[in-house]
Amino acid sequence: MWHDSEDRLGKAVERFEEGAIEAARLMLRNLDRRGVISPRIDLYLGHCHLEAEEYRAAIRRYRRCVSLAPDSPAPWIGLGLCYGRLGHLDRAIDAFHEALRRGPEIEEVHCNLTHCYALAGDLDRARQHARRAATLDPQCPHVHRHLALAFLIADEPERSLQAWRRVSKLAPDHPELPVGVGRAFVALGRRTEARRNFLAALDGPFAADARFGLGDLARDEGDLDGAADHYARALEEDAEFGEARLRLSESLGEVGRVEEAWEVLRPLHDDRGDQSEVIALSARLLHARGRRAHALRLLRAWVAARRQEPAAWTQLGAHLCFARRYRAAASVLRSAHRHDPGDPEAARLLARALGRMGDGRRAVSVLARAAHRHPADEELHLDVAAALLARGRRGAAERALLRGLSWNPEAAGLWAAAAEVALEDGRLPLARARLRSALRRDRRHRQALALLVRWLLRSGYNVRAAHAARAALRVAASDDEVVRDHGHALLACGRPEEALLSLRRYVLAAPSDPGGYRLLAEAMEALGDRGAARMQRRLSEMVVAGV
Repeated sequence: MWHDSEDRLGKAVERFEEGAIEAARLMLRNLDRRGVISPRIDLYLGHCHLEAEEYRAAIRRYRRCVSLAPDSPAPWIGLGLCYGRLGHLDRAIDAFHEALRRGPEIEEVHCNLTHCYALAGDLDRARQHARRAATLDPQCPHVHRHLALAFLIADEPERSLQAWRRVSKLAPDHPELPVGVGRAFVALGRRTEARRNFLAALDGPFAADARFGLGDLARDEGDLDGAADHYARALEEDAEFGEARLRLSESLGEVGRVEEAWEVLRPLHDDRGDQSEVIALSARLLHARGRRAHALRLLRAWVAARRQEPAAWTQLGAHLCFARRYRAAASVLRSAHRHDPGDPEAARLLARALGRMGDGRRAVSVLARAAHRHPADEELHLDVAAALLARGRRGAAERALLRGLSWNPEAAGLWAAAAEVALEDGRLPLARARLRSALRRDRRHRQALALLVRWLLRSGYNVRAAHAARAALRVAASDDEVVRDHGHALLACGRPEEALLSLRRYVLAAPSDPGGYRLLAEAMEALGDRGAARMQRRLSEMVVAGV
């Protein structure tokens, strides 16, 4: 039995609690080298390794602590944290459940299980543990933060925003709050509020995440140069931010700066994490650099090493579609489909390849079978309808949308698509009813708001159309047709000066739309500039002629 008359172990623990991690580590290692055996030494050495992000060493110490103190929940909590940070989510959940068996009333364990189940996408169990954690400690903001992440992963951004507001009430200075709220606003399509929150977070510890969010906003608006600038600044804030590096490389490649994109991506080739996106982007960049054979060899080697993984075959098929080798893509994607008949992404890509080969009937068949296997997938029903519309089968497309609504009655996207079909057929009352259903389920749905503007214009409600367009512009990209419709509504209201600003912005963002030039010509003519109006009409004719 060891007698510690100077309470050196207690002093080491005190130093750790005070934040002097290195000093505590040296004191504990000194006791360990002297042959002192105590579960608290292994536990706190594990904590020291965990703070230093030395997860393997921490796991060894926590396991020794478990063998010395099998009834203590503390080392199991440490093991759960280590496994979670290493990405072993199942092991983390098992470790936290072991801690829960030994300490069922520990709020921290329920809080961590909320986070793990949120990441795993099991929202019901995340809520169950969140309720228990909130009962044990009603003032803890962390459980609501974990719930906010869970709701965002489950595509429930409104609830995520509500959870972040509860965090705000309990901890107004929570460092992650502005970024979390910004992400919820992005998912809701409320870009102005999202940008405001990301900008507020630039001076905090989550500045890299805020820059990443601003980059995503710029990318969504079509500003690839601005997006690249934000991603580069995110990397300056955190050099290990792999996702920002990936997005920066992707943005640079899309604006034609291929060599820069390749240099940015290169450090990720040696990363031990998930390499699938890195390989796919590398192949695209090699293709853009003229090294097409090298790009295919890279992907084929990736597939050869993972023959039983359908995602690898799908990735090769996606690259072949990108390279416009549709016959080869169809052959590869059939293999992916055989490995995993239920993969909706493989079905989408196979249908795209078949459509580009001119086999529209089989493309529709592939998508219809995928929609039958995954009736809850809203996007698949939309894809089936789009494929049928491309073949001129409007009635069948509408039936496909209604069939999707029978499975997903709360899907705003399906209601909006069904409203568009009715609007284009001139069935205005039915289009109006469907638009109301779409906006009742998502009042900021981009397509539904744009269609509402078009419906109001066709119905002769020009002033209301202008007001509706202003609401739609908050969630629309700069090249969205609703920007053009906004100008149209302003012209119809007799406000050509305002229309001119909106239409100029639109033709710059969407130079291939002849309708934008025609409306801009009308605005210029209304303001007395006939020469400029003639020039815009000539531009419209050139676009139609494909010059």
